[in-house]
Amino acid sequence: MTIIEKLLKSKDWSMDLQTKKRLVDLTNKFIAQNEDFELSDVQQFSSYFVTHVYRLVGSDSGGKVNYYAKFAYLPKGHEKRQLERIKYEYDYTAQICDLFKDSNKFDSVKPVGYFEDEGAFVMAEMRGIRLDTKLLDSMGLLASNDFTSLYKSMHDAGEWLREFQTLMPKGDQRLFTAEQLQQRVETYLTKVSQGDANMISESFADHIRNKTKETLANFVEEDFLMTAKHNDFAPWNLMQGTSKMIGFDYADCEFDSTYYDVYHFTRAINTFKMKPFKRKRMLETCKDEFLKGFGKSIALDHPTRIYFNLFFSLERIQMLIRARSRNTGIVGALKTLSQKRHMNVYLNDLKELCRR
Repeated sequence: MTIIEKLLKSKDWSMDLQTKKRLVDLTNKFIAQNEDFELSDVQQFSSYFVTHVYRLVGSDSGGKVNYYAKFAYLPKGHEKRQLERIKYEYDYTAQICDLFKDSNKFDSVKPVGYFEDEGAFVMAEMRGIRLDTKLLDSMGLLASNDFTSLYKSMHDAGEWLREFQTLMPKGDQRLFTAEQLQQRVETYLTKVSQGDANMISESFADHIRNKTKETLANFVEEDFLMTAKHNDFAPWNLMQGTSKMIGFDYADCEFDSTYYDVYHFTRAINTFKMKPFKRKRMLETCKDEFLKGFGKSIALDHPTRIYFNLFFSLERIQMLIRARSRNTGIVGALKTLSQKRHMNVYLNDLKELCRR
């Protein structure tokens, strides 16, 4: 019996046989490829809809060292797509890691091996504190009022994004058309209607369409430009290391609007306003510092900001409707109440945007 099998035997985990075999096989292969590594423990992280993540705890000649193994989730009938997705993420992770290899200020998670048969890849553990943790630590009732370190991290996050967009291949510098951006909003209006026909009335939907069209008419050519997109650029996917800002989770990287990640990040900060203890002025300053780091001072009435606030509000409503449909039992009822509160926030945002 190998060390990983012994460790798993001691764990009280709910794990299907296929996933267990994949984890055992990968770990044994990884140890064989890295003979200096001695495994002492394996830890399980919460599974997401598309991945399982495990930490391989151990040591080598340099001391303690940990790795993360990320496995594709393989629901029946969707195995091929999910295996392609994990390979896609590995390739992008390797590419972005290489882009930042000579940077003194920015970094990326480092992949150390891809395991095709197991549908997984392994990453080196990066040391630091996630930006969402820094935010939460600063929001506690008894937290310090010194936000200097937090604001610097937000500024560095903006610089990281600018560097990412600069270093990534530019392709043919494609441009969106106004019709394409209008259709993106229309797509989410349709999804919301299909999920809950009473959520947005047809007259309100028309207001959203008209506001979108009016906003896009005020775009300049630069606003239509496409660049590389992280797709979930948010405090929970950035880590402040000892001397570098570190990015990770590149499962959905592609090309999109220059502003997609910019406003996704600021919207992500807005979600912290829904926490029990919130410091709204601090959160607004976090957004300002991030935008300064990115290199743009973007007014609240800037057309790109209005457009993406419309788009992301609709996207969040659709996601909450979909999540609500999966709720069951007492816990599900509590989740539904929380989701309804969040949906009302986004609906009010839409109404305010349409009134401007």
